Amino acid sequence: MPSPDFAGGAWGDMNSPADLMKDLFDCGYNATGFIPAEYVRYAVPQRLAVILYDERIASCPDVTPQQAEETVKKALDKIESPELRKAVYSVYIKDEPNASLFPRLHLWSDAIGKQGFLPYINLFPDYASDNQLGSKGYEAHLDEFVNACHPRYISYDNYSLYDDGTMNEDRFYGNMETVRKKSQQYNLPFWNVILGNTHFHYADPSPATLGVQVYSTLAYGGRGIGYFTHYAPALGNYRLAPVDQSGFRTKTWELIRNINLQIHALAPVYCTLKNVNVFHTGNVPKNAQGIESAVHLQSVGEGNLLVGEFVDSGNKPYLLIVNKDIQKSVQLKVTFKKEGKILLVSPYGGGKVRFEGEQDWLAPGAGALLTIE
Repeated sequence: MPSPDFAGGAWGDMNSPADLMKDLFDCGYNATGFIPAEYVRYAVPQRLAVILYDERIASCPDVTPQQAEETVKKALDKIESPELRKAVYSVYIKDEPNASLFPRLHLWSDAIGKQGFLPYINLFPDYASDNQLGSKGYEAHLDEFVNACHPRYISYDNYSLYDDGTMNEDRFYGNMETVRKKSQQYNLPFWNVILGNTHFHYADPSPATLGVQVYSTLAYGGRGIGYFTHYAPALGNYRLAPVDQSGFRTKTWELIRNINLQIHALAPVYCTLKNVNVFHTGNVPKNAQGIESAVHLQSVGEGNLLVGEFVDSGNKPYLLIVNKDIQKSVQLKVTFKKEGKILLVSPYGGGKVRFEGEQDWLAPGAGALLTIE
């Protein structure tokens, strides 16, 4: 969350709330969080949806339903006009809550829902301990969350790329397998918060590290991407966020803009599709399936690949193929089980182009959305 103190700083490009919002729009975001009510008016000109933050709600006190409703109404008092209200997409409640808080989160979720907004709750990754989760295992944690809080989506975070140049596929994809399973079981979309800076022993952002996280989430049918974090906190060894601690853009800013614009190009097609299967070639992570489970793909060539299989409303097949290798490019050799001309949905123009010639190369971490005619 960009703080008022940071926004008023003397250094860098982000010297006002208006600058902050323009920076996010220019970087390809369509939403911003977690911002106080007085910042909403600056988000509107940039067409950004807002995840509202108010400490009276985020502290999640143990109150009655009536008190929660009154608190939410007071938090919204500074948002005067209907136009500003429309910009508020969601209201922040809690990040990585213990299951013991779920009944309280349900109460606050109801109070927010009555005002016409979506509650924002983000869950732990599956490598959290049972003590952190407050549940006996991660699947139980997700079940308890859905049954107690009645959410409209499942959001979680997972950071699995390291400064030795490796990605822990079991950790990253194993978690996503579980979330996708629960997402489909409860008919809820899922969102993934991914690594957008470096800290601790995590990897420096690169086209490959950002691409593999984004495209993998899409291949699994994910409907939301969040980055941790756009503005670097003045803490420990945090660095290479899109905007640094002094308010200047880093090289990561352009990398995230590039991948965000690819998502925008694919979204008009992607958002019409239903995810029906997902599998891996090369290394098959824990809990995942291999190519023997393929519904629409006959062959794809060599490589360490992830394939999400989709259909549109007319049951036309689509594939989202991801190069999981974050060091080397790969050349695809794609054959659908159904015959037809293979087309690529361009991540740059959004239109469909022939999948031929040099189109069949995938950069490290990149993805390709294909269909047939």
